[in-house]
Amino acid sequence: MNALPLGKKLTIAIDVDGTVADCSQIDFKRVDSNPRELMKAMPIKGALEAVKRLHKKGHTIVFYSSRNYKSNKITEAWLRKYGFPFHHIEMEKFVAHVYIDDRAINGCDWNRVMKEMSKPSLPGKLARKKGMV
Repeated sequence: MNALPLGKKLTIAIDVDGTVADCSQIDFKRVDSNPRELMKAMPIKGALEAVKRLHKKGHTIVFYSSRNYKSNKITEAWLRKYGFPFHHIEMEKFVAHVYIDDRAINGCDWNRVMKEMSKPSLPGKLARKKGMV
């Protein structure tokens, strides 16, 4: 079944590269032979604070990435190094109430993300009220 349980808290899927991690210093051609190359990324301004606020509100935070599956442990190490709270990591997209991704139509601006998350008309919130999710 491709549905999420009812409840007041959201499952929030957050992309890693370009959304919380500035990967401009990473040479992705070297990652397969040297996964530690991924540790060169720096947190994007505002990302850590925003994720901490969402986590503190009780939402389930799941980071996801299209990195290869062998990058799972190094991705987790990077998130822990910079203090990002999360429940788990997925190496592909999955079912969630909300996706925060730099490649979305509206891109990712953490100030705008947090404004949108506080709106009562957030699609996931409306769907849960109507028993659709």
